[in-house]
Formats: sequence, structure tokens, C-alpha cells
Amino acid sequence: MLINRAPIVAKCDRKRILSSWAPYCGHVIPTEFEVEFWKVRYLTSRQFVEKLSKELGVCGVVTGKNYRFGYRAAGDASELVRLCKEFGMEAYIINPVMDMNQDSRNIDSSDSKEQGQVSSTRVRHALSKGDMKYVSELLGRQHRLMMVVNDQDRSTSNKSWVSAPKSCLLNLPPKEGHYENCSLLIDDKNVVPCRVIIDATHVHLELDEVSTCTYITSQGLQCLGIDFGD
Repeated sequence: MLINRAPIVAKCDRKRILSSWAPYCGHVIPTEFEVEFWKVRYLTSRQFVEKLSKELGVCGVVTGKNYRFGYRAAGDASELVRLCKEFGMEAYIINPVMDMNQDSRNIDSSDSKEQGQVSSTRVRHALSKGDMKYVSELLGRQHRLMMVVNDQDRSTSNKSWVSAPKSCLLNLPPKEGHYENCSLLIDDKNVVPCRVIIDATHVHLELDEVSTCTYITSQGLQCLGIDFGD
């Protein structure tokens, strides 16, 4: 059974992340292309690489050395290199980026892929602990929590507070708690300092600028981002 988990990066925020990769991609912003899982889940390793080459026009593949692919993850990185060569594609196998700042004692040791490398598993674990400094170290940037709120969702406690239910969130929040040194982004333009309190049902923003709070509560449908400081 497939379980839908909240993503670490909101879908609407992925373009920003891809843009940050441009200096490492010949100053070209990568374009994301999605293939529906059900269309490839039963393909053998060979069929999968053939699809990349003949149907999707892929000319090169970059992946980590622990990558598995094909039906029941039968193919590994060495087979990928062999098949790519056969179908006229280049293949680049990248060594994992190791987590030099934290040991793995509290990470799920039952995961055979867990060898101390930076991974989404470690990011999720750090978020579940509310360790935003560690999250920033793993991501190489601050974690941005995205939400879409409208007049029905938005409520205020007083002139300096804005609250919204967790149902408005578009990606994974840190654990319940009080977070200082945060920044609120309004429609990805205006940035103001804030403090964040997350409880069982809501996200509460405390703002120093009353005018900003008034502006937020006076708008209709709105996309808000919260960058968590260390």
C-alpha cells in the first residue's frame, strides 16, 4: 500500500530550488519532468532504460551509487551504466554526500540504504525533532514551509498574530513547538521577520509589524512561505 507523505519541498517551491542549481548546471536552470509511477513500475531494468532513450529522448543519466531501478529494484548502478552505453546514453554515478555533523544512532537502522549519507530520511528525522539548525545543514539552505490560505482559513488572535490551520500546509512542517528567527514571505516578494508557534492543529505567526499583519488578513487567497532560521 502506498502512503502519501507530505513532501519536504512544496511542489510550488520546487522551481526556486531548481533555480539554485543553475551555477552547477552550466548556468541553465534544470526543468523538472514527471513520469507517472504506474507507467513504469512494472518495467524491467532494460525496458526502463529503453524508455528513457527511445520515448523520452534522454541523452544522459546522473544518479547516486546506491540507485536501484526496474521492477522490484532489480537493477543497480553498474547495470545502469551498462544499459546506458548500450542505448547510446552517458551515465554518471555520483558518490553520496556524507553527513559529517551527526551520527546515525537515532536514524532507522533497519533501512539497508542508511550508511550515514545525507538523505530525505535524515531531513525528515531532523524535522520531527525540531532541530532546524541540523535541517539547514542537511539541505544546505533554510527549510521553507509553504501554505495557501484564504479568508475562511485565516484567523487572528490580535493585531500582531496570524493563525492558519495545518490543512493549509503544502509540505512537511517541523514538530510542534516555538521557533524564533523565522522569516515570512508574502507571495514570494515581501519578507518580514516573525516567530512561529506550531501546535496540534494550527500554525501561528507572531509579527512585529502590525501593518503586515493587517495586510495579510485583508487579502484573499494567498501563498505564504516561512523560512526557519537556525
